[in-house]
Amino acid sequence: MYRFISVILALTTTPAMAEAPAFTPAETAAIYKAAGFTVEGSKVIGCDATDPGWPRSSFFIEAVDLNADGKPEAIVSEGNVACYGGNEQGFNILAQNPDGTWRRLAAGSGVTLVLTTRHKGWLDIEYGGPGTQVQPVLKWNGTSYE
Repeated sequence: MYRFISVILALTTTPAMAEAPAFTPAETAAIYKAAGFTVEGSKVIGCDATDPGWPRSSFFIEAVDLNADGKPEAIVSEGNVACYGGNEQGFNILAQNPDGTWRRLAAGSGVTLVLTTRHKGWLDIEYGGPGTQVQPVLKWNGTSYE
């Protein structure tokens, strides 16, 4: 029981996620668009657009300072079992350019977990889902996550 509580506390108090600022509505729309989604007013359309019979996707943006520059990057998660199967969600990792636009650094399928380890100054990101024996880890190579 105590070990379980320790794990929950460790996962909810990682330094990378502590007190990250929220994005403005304009930034949020720009992030979704840069991640490849369609934005129609306040509605975001993802993989569910390919088949009207599929369930609607759910979306979440996590603001995380991955490179310790004081500005948050964005991890966008799209949940939809019809699109992502057993992993149930896909993700996109984005960073803001100096001109205010956003660029995609990585994308994949599964749940993400920001780790405390770093490569070239950026935090590593573990991802995967049910049935994944070894969770892969994305590491910064200087220009993108691999």
